[in-house]
Amino acid sequence: MSSVYAALHPTLKNVLAHRLGWTDLRPVQEEACRAAAEGADLLVVAGTAGGKTEAALIPVVDAALKGGYPGVVCLCLFPLKALINDQAARVEEFCTPAGLSVTRWHGDVGRGERSWAGGDPPHLLLTTPESLEVILLDKGLRTALKNLRFVIVDELHAFAGDLRGVQVRCLLDRLDEVAGRPLQRIGLSATVGNPDEILDWFSGPGRRRRIVAVPAPPGKKQFSFTVARDREERARAVARLVAGQRALVFVGSRSQAEGLAGDLADKVERLSVHHSSLSPAMRRAAEESLGGVGSPCVICTSTLELGIDIGGLDLVVQVGPPPSVSSFLQRLGRTGRRGTPARMAFVLGDGLDLLIAVATVEAAANHEVEPLVPPRAPYPVLVQQLFLALLARGRAPSPSLVAHLCRFTPFKGMESEVRLILEHLLDTGHLVADRNVLMLGPEAERTLSRSHWVDLLSVFAPAAAYRALTPEGEAVGDLDARFVAGGAGTVCTLGGRRWRVIALDHDYQIATVVPAGGSPAASDRRPFWSGTGAPLSPVVAASVRRLLGRGRSVLPLSRAEQATVGGFAQEIGAAVPQDRFLVLERSEGIVVLSFHGGRFNRVLAAVLSTVLPDGPKVRPADLWLLIEGMTGPDPAGEVAAALDATKALEEDEVTAALPFPDPEEWKFGPLLPREIFARMAAADRHDSQGFVSIMKREDIFMV
Repeated sequence: MSSVYAALHPTLKNVLAHRLGWTDLRPVQEEACRAAAEGADLLVVAGTAGGKTEAALIPVVDAALKGGYPGVVCLCLFPLKALINDQAARVEEFCTPAGLSVTRWHGDVGRGERSWAGGDPPHLLLTTPESLEVILLDKGLRTALKNLRFVIVDELHAFAGDLRGVQVRCLLDRLDEVAGRPLQRIGLSATVGNPDEILDWFSGPGRRRRIVAVPAPPGKKQFSFTVARDREERARAVARLVAGQRALVFVGSRSQAEGLAGDLADKVERLSVHHSSLSPAMRRAAEESLGGVGSPCVICTSTLELGIDIGGLDLVVQVGPPPSVSSFLQRLGRTGRRGTPARMAFVLGDGLDLLIAVATVEAAANHEVEPLVPPRAPYPVLVQQLFLALLARGRAPSPSLVAHLCRFTPFKGMESEVRLILEHLLDTGHLVADRNVLMLGPEAERTLSRSHWVDLLSVFAPAAAYRALTPEGEAVGDLDARFVAGGAGTVCTLGGRRWRVIALDHDYQIATVVPAGGSPAASDRRPFWSGTGAPLSPVVAASVRRLLGRGRSVLPLSRAEQATVGGFAQEIGAAVPQDRFLVLERSEGIVVLSFHGGRFNRVLAAVLSTVLPDGPKVRPADLWLLIEGMTGPDPAGEVAAALDATKALEEDEVTAALPFPDPEEWKFGPLLPREIFARMAAADRHDSQGFVSIMKREDIFMV
């Protein structure tokens, strides 16, 4: 028995020993307890099923029992409501026998269960960032957080790289203010490429911090690759793989999930679908099917990447290459539990897909994972937090409001930007001023006060969608507004089932649907939703470059698979340089191989379109650009010269060459002054600074 285990509160030791059958702690849990006892903020990094949750809970429960604190002792933030529902029983397993209460608080929990007015608040509160905003706006509920000691953020990697992570970061600072002292922060993550930087971001300046990462012993992994070049062949390949297996099938989009479900309708018996546009009830049914008997199969998007416990799986099928090493590792981690090998079968559309999939596995084997980069210009969240502050206070002097916002770590040093935004909001009527005192204005009341200011709780703009409801009011899911423009009578799949749209209510955005029954028909429409797929990550693209440079994979591929990989290197006709752009002349046009990922190529395409003469078409892809319509005597030389000219551009010149995005794509984007919005797009949509840095360091190689 370790000294850490021996020092735990007797009640907790009793729960561990007699309820859970533990005789000691895992290394990651011991290390977390030691670091937490020092008062440090923690980032606990461990693989799926590696004991992260318990590593966070044990020091929290131990401190709560030893301290006897009233009110909420620990607040746990989760990225998904479904993850809260899944983890609640696991948290209660530790807490309830120890006499500590646990409460879930999110939109799918009944209002009566979400309030402790007139009663005792729970010791541990499980919620989402959006629901925490509600709690902090309610004075009575907020008071219960004054004795808070710990904040646990589960699946920290799901937050850190986007605007929702900035919201979480503001919430952490606001919780410190409510408690009147720095709270101990514990972040949990399975995959993160830059843990030191993410812990710095999570913890903040001037605080003690520790990474707790105890490497798990390497487990066995099994991969297979099937190239199926048409839709029917891919469906047959998936059906063959999942037969007799408990399987997850990952696809790249919601539309692909519905299409594959239709293709497998008569080939796989226990088939379910799981994606973000399905109702909570349908998603729960899919999750629960994996805990049942037999050989269930769930087709899903990234919604099942996160740590919802779906039991022991036999197989993960990946249709098409995953967009990143991080996604690949999350998905692979769904299998290989209870001592069995982790198994992933790739079903790929062509040789290029095979090349990318193999490169992804190679990058993972080299322990290369995408770094998470928090937004550098998070102005939409600044607007959200500004409105929330005024909603809570009613009114505030302008200098006080600026100081309040710039105390939050994400907005430190942004005083001039805050003042510009305040001036703009005053000009547009979203704010009004009584001398130097600011209040919410009539335009804010008109556009944001619907449904009791619910629009302020989230930083993501919902896509224009119609709720698909049965005539009895049962929720089926959401359909894109452009899709339902086809009108009543449309038959489509949703959740793998056929539905007929019988009526549309455009005022309330409701599509009334009834089961269509029968087998899929040629006239059925596959639903589609707004949004583009994730671009290929730079880490995977760089791995492809190295693979092509070698001409073969280090993985034990079959002879045919190695030949396919080697064929791409032979087609290029030269060793791929590791630090240069490769310019090739082909019958279809000039090809520029860049290997910096999809986002970089989109920016390069936009800039080259302005630099090249005579307006040729520049088409970006994840690994290259195709330039069509070059009419000069030396088209490859002209493209190389244009790349040289692009290398000389500075950041502001690159930004000026890029198309101005639609502010409606960002929640609160239309409320930003144009200058501020342009800075945000350049920094976080296009990464103009990173683009310029790459261009200046790479040379150009012509074949």
